[in-house]
Amino acid sequence: MLKNMIGALVVMLGISFSPVIHAQEASTTESHYQFDQHSDFTIFWHDLQLAVSNKDKEAVAKMMNFPFSDYEHSPMIFQNASEFLSQYDELFDAEMIKLIKTNQYRQGDADQSQVLDAVSPEGYIIEHENSDNGYNLVIEQVDGIYKLVRIAFYS
Repeated sequence: MLKNMIGALVVMLGISFSPVIHAQEASTTESHYQFDQHSDFTIFWHDLQLAVSNKDKEAVAKMMNFPFSDYEHSPMIFQNASEFLSQYDELFDAEMIKLIKTNQYRQGDADQSQVLDAVSPEGYIIEHENSDNGYNLVIEQVDGIYKLVRIAFYS
C-alpha cells in the first residue's frame, strides 16, 4: 500500500513539474544565442552554427538582413522573415549546413573591393570550394551587426 502511494506521488509530481521543465529547456536554448553581441563575428558565427545545427529557423531569420537578395542588384528573394521561413530548406540545404558546421568561410578580399557585388574586406563569405556545387552566402555588418545579407554573385 505504501509503495502504491509513493508511486502515485512520484507520478503526480512528474506531471505537475513537466511544464516547468519544458519552459526551462526553451529558455535555456534561447539563452544560448547572443544576438546583442553580433558586432563580434566570432559570436555571430557560433550562434549561426548553433541555430543551423538545432534547425532553429527563427533564430537564423534573426541573423538575416531583409530584404534578402540573390545578389546585390538582383530582385529580392525574401522580403521578410516569414517569406524566408517558408523557404528555409531551399537556402539552408544539406550542403550549406555542412559548410557552416565545418567552418567553410573566408574573409572578403581587399583586392576585389572595386568589383561589383564582391564581399567587402570587412565581410565574410560562406563558400563552396567549387561554385558549381552551389551558391555562396555573404555576411556583412548592417548597422554594426553581422548579418547574412545576400547570395554572392562574385566571390
